[in-house]
Amino acid sequence: MGAGNTASTSVRIVALGGLGEIGLNLMVLECAGRGLVVDCGVMFPEDRLLGSGVYIPELSWLLESKLTLEAVVLTHAHEDHIGALPHLLRRFPIPVYGTGLTLAFARRRLEDAGLGESADLRPLAPAGRFQAGPFEVEAIRVTHSTPDSLALAIRTPAGTIVHTGDFKIDEAPVDGQHFDTARFAALGEEGVRLLLSDSTNVEREGRSGSESSLRPVLRSLVTRTRKRFFLSAFSSHIHRIRQVAEVSREMGRRVVPLGRRMAESVRLGLETGQLAFPPGTFLEPEEAEFLEPHRVAFLTSGSQGEPLSALARLATDTHPRLRIEPGDTVVLSSRFIPGNERTINTLVNHFYKLGAEVFYGAVAPVHVSGHASRDELAEMIRLTRPQFFVPVHGEYRHLSRHVALAVEAGIPERDCFLLEDGDSLTITASEAYRSRPAMAGRILFEGGELEDAALLDERRTLAHDGTVIAVLAVSTSTGMIVAGPDLVSRGLVSGDGTSAHMRAAREELRARLAAMETPLRAADTRLRDEVVRTLRRYFIDAVGKRPFVIPHIMEVP
Repeated sequence: MGAGNTASTSVRIVALGGLGEIGLNLMVLECAGRGLVVDCGVMFPEDRLLGSGVYIPELSWLLESKLTLEAVVLTHAHEDHIGALPHLLRRFPIPVYGTGLTLAFARRRLEDAGLGESADLRPLAPAGRFQAGPFEVEAIRVTHSTPDSLALAIRTPAGTIVHTGDFKIDEAPVDGQHFDTARFAALGEEGVRLLLSDSTNVEREGRSGSESSLRPVLRSLVTRTRKRFFLSAFSSHIHRIRQVAEVSREMGRRVVPLGRRMAESVRLGLETGQLAFPPGTFLEPEEAEFLEPHRVAFLTSGSQGEPLSALARLATDTHPRLRIEPGDTVVLSSRFIPGNERTINTLVNHFYKLGAEVFYGAVAPVHVSGHASRDELAEMIRLTRPQFFVPVHGEYRHLSRHVALAVEAGIPERDCFLLEDGDSLTITASEAYRSRPAMAGRILFEGGELEDAALLDERRTLAHDGTVIAVLAVSTSTGMIVAGPDLVSRGLVSGDGTSAHMRAAREELRARLAAMETPLRAADTRLRDEVVRTLRRYFIDAVGKRPFVIPHIMEVP
């Protein structure tokens, strides 16, 4: 086979997000200069106190690679898979494929970004197929924590690639739409070259519980609630919203969405038929003011403690319409995402102080994961029987443990590849091998603006190590320092610059500057670098802090 033919039949998988972290999912399949994008999601910063923005994937490689992108296909409606879609479509106005509910959520994101009219959204039903350049994509129904979730069988010149999306094997799904075990088994019979499989829950033994197992738990909690019932979950968790609404109707309660995202999700669920309830089931907050407390249940956004969410405002008693009272029940029906635990625990404490009874994962079974545990992950491998295996969607430890599980399930270790963001894998008719890396990373999107991700590093330094401002004046005629250096600190050491540490730092800086060759100029990078280097070294050695140092150098006659 000639080099040209090899290039035209080989397929390269490039990870631009979602491998080495939870969220930021974006994968590209490349063949003969054409590309297919799978998902385009966001990730929330680890420390939400440092900002209210989100991370989006760095797209520089796509811009520089000169690929002709054919389409983007979305596996499901969660933000970590669709949230960055506007940023992709601004640069690449390509067709977007997804199920009805997924496209409804995506359309909301695009309308918020001013792209609702121009986006080319194309419905893709389970068992449906479409052609995108050299790729034929087949949608396969899987069960997850949001309806209409898909896995993908992508037929390529190098063989069939199966991408599971986020999944679990739910034996009793809320909507009756079962995981398509038979189709995965048929693909395994046909031959799967590569399996890309969700790794989120690989550390959990056994199988993940069914979403419908929450119904009796919710019924029990609603029944014992004397006054108002509040449940917080991800706004895209339509299955959870549906079960709360069903139980509330049984108990004679109306359901009130709180927060813009939650209200929009309910509206989209009603429009798409995923929430098939009669009129009057859901009320606006102002309508609920006339109902007795035991006749209402609230769905709230902010399950991860987001500072301006409805849940946070209820906990801090700053909500404009509602106040938590003794006899109310608050249910946090979601997993605490790592990094958010302290914030969420603070909200729980606030709710208790206001007199509410609070239920969350540590004290009651009020959440069921939407991701496959180890037995289900092993079953996916047995069903598809892939020649090659790559774990996706997880932190490094999840990916590593999933590789070990694949080896246990019978895939040779040499045929398992642990990739991280920026890594790529090339598959040919005869082999699979690591190929040239791609530039990958993350960008902060906050307040409608794209920011360098280093901005959060600066905020983290300011929060943990403080800042020092060094002020000095240089004579334009002599090039000598004629005033200063004077130091001002915030968040580093107490005092107004007269503390022992500040005096010692000033003397050390003065000595270092006196030893520099003259003449000096305010724009001289040597001078600025020496100020930063000297002060940072002093405070690292003296107090174990690495402050953000800001030189302010003036020129005077």
